[in-house]
Amino acid sequence: MSLCQEEKVVSLPSRKKLRRRQLVEKLFGRHARALYVFLRGRSVPEEQINDITQEVFAHLMVVNGLEEKMSDSLGSNRSYLLTMANNMLANRHRKSRVRRAYSAAQLAVERERRDEHSPERIVEAQLELEAIKAVILGMRPHWRAAFVLHRFHNLNYGEIAVYMGLTKKQVEHYILRALRKLRQARRTIQNSGEHWC
Repeated sequence: MSLCQEEKVVSLPSRKKLRRRQLVEKLFGRHARALYVFLRGRSVPEEQINDITQEVFAHLMVVNGLEEKMSDSLGSNRSYLLTMANNMLANRHRKSRVRRAYSAAQLAVERERRDEHSPERIVEAQLELEAIKAVILGMRPHWRAAFVLHRFHNLNYGEIAVYMGLTKKQVEHYILRALRKLRQARRTIQNSGEHWC
């Protein structure tokens, strides 16, 4: 292969890039102002308009088949660019919303962590624990025994039934009654303005 043929082979992709660049510059020259007006109409801040405009035209450099998509019709090219800008704007809003939600969640977790060990929270937790303890101690003996064995000793219904000399159905019934009693106490505490963990 001669040097001249090698230059043609090597320069083929760069010619394609050059044509693409010329097309994008031509589109920029014709439609940048319309894109600016479109984005201003959508209440996009000035500093973001330039970013989005650059992003649109940078994206055009890598769009497959751009030459076929761009016609000689000024209106369809403009519509294509405005649609692209609108999609980029929607993506920015979506990403921004996700970032804000994530930041808010992080702040809430951090605030909760800080509040978790505050003196007020410690006292509140102790009061809640005392309230729960009082409710458990106030339950009927069979309910309390079944509940304590299940929740604090991690026994299943069958093991509790054998231990207490009951049927599994009776154990289930006692635990449900105990849970119902705790839920009632929880509602009472919440209605009285106290907190419940």
